[in-house]
Amino acid sequence: MRIFTCLFSLAVVAMLSTACSDEQNTREDQEFTGREMVYDLLQASEFPIEGTVVFRERMDKSIQIEVRVSGTSGNALHPVHLHYGNLSIPDADLAAQLNDLSAEAGESITIVPRLLDESVFEYDYLRNFDGSVKIHLAASGEGSNVILAGGNIGIAAEKQPASGRINIAVCKSE
Repeated sequence: MRIFTCLFSLAVVAMLSTACSDEQNTREDQEFTGREMVYDLLQASEFPIEGTVVFRERMDKSIQIEVRVSGTSGNALHPVHLHYGNLSIPDADLAAQLNDLSAEAGESITIVPRLLDESVFEYDYLRNFDGSVKIHLAASGEGSNVILAGGNIGIAAEKQPASGRINIAVCKSE
């Protein structure tokens, strides 16, 4: 009888965890089209921070940008920018200001339906976008000139040298 009770309990736990997982998947199926692009974010300073940026198409055709990094800690907030041009362009213009990256969580999630110039930012446009993503140490002062991590996206990623070596320039933060 004890064995039966243990097996029954395990079966119930397994069913509940599957149901929760299915519910999560169903909710995501309703929010996203399934199209996404992933780019690497490379360490850009003496701070050992790297990660990925994921562009996910939402059902309303807007783009959800998910930045996830490792190497951050504490309660700092780090500005994250989407720029026109590749990482090596100094003072690159801002295409979109993303939500700050939480150092504690190591992530920033932003829904971007339009760029700062009010142009629509859709998935098919992203494929041909010549740009980059940069994470700054701080929003102002000397820390605004420190790029923690960055990565080229769209066309800029395709043009990246095969050696993987790229220059990362300080950019406009406003």
